[in-house]
Amino acid sequence: MCRFIAYIGTPVIADDLLYKPKFSLINAQSVNAGEMSVAVNGDGFGIGWYAPEIDNEPCVFRSIKPAWSDHNLRSLAKKIYTPLMFAHIRAASPGMVVEEFNSHPFSCGKLMFMHNGMIGGFKEIRRKLLRDLNDVAYDAILGSTDSEHFFGLFLNHIEDPSGEVSCDEMVYALYRAMEDLSELLIECGVKSHSYLNVCVTNGTSLVSMRYTTNPNVQPATLYYMFGREYNCQAGVCQMEPASNGRPTAIVVASEPITQRRSDWMKVERNAMMIIDETMRIQFQNVEIGFEREVFAET
Repeated sequence: MCRFIAYIGTPVIADDLLYKPKFSLINAQSVNAGEMSVAVNGDGFGIGWYAPEIDNEPCVFRSIKPAWSDHNLRSLAKKIYTPLMFAHIRAASPGMVVEEFNSHPFSCGKLMFMHNGMIGGFKEIRRKLLRDLNDVAYDAILGSTDSEHFFGLFLNHIEDPSGEVSCDEMVYALYRAMEDLSELLIECGVKSHSYLNVCVTNGTSLVSMRYTTNPNVQPATLYYMFGREYNCQAGVCQMEPASNGRPTAIVVASEPITQRRSDWMKVERNAMMIIDETMRIQFQNVEIGFEREVFAET
């Protein structure tokens, strides 16, 4: 199962997030993820970031290479200086094609999205899912993954992905996407469960979710840390604590990247983490009908 990291806050060098930490996404988790049964994530990678001094749309670089062996990524990471970045390393689900279009993150207009997990019964619901999408959401799907199709469900509830999209609108669209997925799974008679750890951003705020439809298992892990500043100095990467007020730097990750574990907190089971434009952090519970209907008696 894939691993990802998201950052929002005062601008940072991508290298400080992707390579320098002791348990970094590229050097450590791509070959030896510590909190998943599949330790190797070598089926492609992607990074996406914003340069607000240029425009409001994300720049995305994706590849089918293993992240640990891509020299272009290593070079780019030393020059990318950004207030918001997504990075993802992929372990393809069985039967999924390894191609550039299937690497995360995915983007549409000002929005960017990535996913760790799998949708159970995706093949059974895919045809009907596509029929229910509007033109913009349908055209945004270029690959074959369940992840990008779920992004399509999300985009189906965004009026204009290239226009002004607020944090509240992203929260609403994610809830509606979950409801749509629930209806599709129930209608198509799917019984297998799903894992949905996602991150989505408009470039100024970030919404993340840790979720599974099966009440008998835990979702894939999702952590966060926050503070005044994230930095790497003298070989040590850490988050400097905020002395007062709201944080000015937040990291969300599939598993901790830094050595000081006490900095990290786990997102609760079946919860949405919302970081708005003011860097305020909120949490909301998530539940869909499929979970109640299919797994209530198991």
